[in-house]
Amino acid sequence: MRAAALGIVGCALLVAAFAAFAPATLVDRRVAAATGGKLRVVDAEGTVWNGRGALADAGGAWRLPVVWTVDATALARGAVAVRFAPPAGASSPSGTIALASAGIALRELRVDVPARAFARALPPRTPVALGGTVAVTTADFTGRADVLRGAVAARWRDARVVAGGAVVNLGTVDLALAPQDDRLGGRIANTGGDLKIAGAVTLAPTSVAVDAMLTPLPSAPELVGRALAALGPPSAGGGVQVTWRGALR
Repeated sequence: MRAAALGIVGCALLVAAFAAFAPATLVDRRVAAATGGKLRVVDAEGTVWNGRGALADAGGAWRLPVVWTVDATALARGAVAVRFAPPAGASSPSGTIALASAGIALRELRVDVPARAFARALPPRTPVALGGTVAVTTADFTGRADVLRGAVAARWRDARVVAGGAVVNLGTVDLALAPQDDRLGGRIANTGGDLKIAGAVTLAPTSVAVDAMLTPLPSAPELVGRALAALGPPSAGGGVQVTWRGALR
């Protein structure tokens, strides 16, 4: 009996030791499995509990350096809480993401993402490239079942849309989202750039909807007006109403 007990304790210690020193590369497998292979964690170093690497899309079009620490105490409560700290020389990602069977909680989160990462939401054959950086922030956001609480803001800096060799500058685009039943919705507007944006965005678990008025500024290049004319007839104020629905794949 004593030998059996010692054997069990020894196995438990081995499992604990493996868990403590499990390589950070294992995180890549979990992320790939959770996203259907669309996202990967590359150049991972350290352990599952304290590691660093880069979150990237499967095609290598963009990458986001990350440094993480897993809160072991949260596991005892049946949750997974990951704290992010900015890599050296960066200002994000930072904050905490906690996942449990009841839902998700975001605390003091900031993530700066290359705008091209959001091109996945565009129709597959849309010949459009996005430039600039999108900073997503929230002080306190929770999502449980169909109940959402908190607010999320996004600021697209140096916003650019490139299509057919033409570049349309959008300046700085701001989006403020708040819960609307089981989804997020809010206003979108910009400052600077070649045109004025004013409208609404609705973000559901698997889709995004945009309804906005795009109005060229007097200083805008002629090509901006021609591009807008291709989207629809102008209003009395010279703007074009754009309605777009996309899938978050």
